[in-house]
Amino acid sequence: AKFRTGGSSWTENWLVFDNRYFESVPDKDVDPDLLKLETDECLFLDDSFLPTAQLYKADQDKFFEDYAVAHAKLSELGSKFEPEGGIKID
Repeated sequence: AKFRTGGSSWTENWLVFDNRYFESVPDKDVDPDLLKLETDECLFLDDSFLPTAQLYKADQDKFFEDYAVAHAKLSELGSKFEPEGGIKID
């Protein structure tokens, strides 16, 4: 993948929330400019991750269902996604 100023995308339609990530990561014919890290590809190589990755690839509704549960847990636990003092870019 080409690393661009401002970041790279994992999917072609990066503004749409769907399961396309799970479809594009194992696809060898996908646009080569899309970002694929070793950590992304391991979801389809590691025996413990593979069943879940394949499930989310095949079933967008299941991905949405599980995502909603995980998102709610993070919200209810009061998870913070910003470090104390904010983010500084030098």
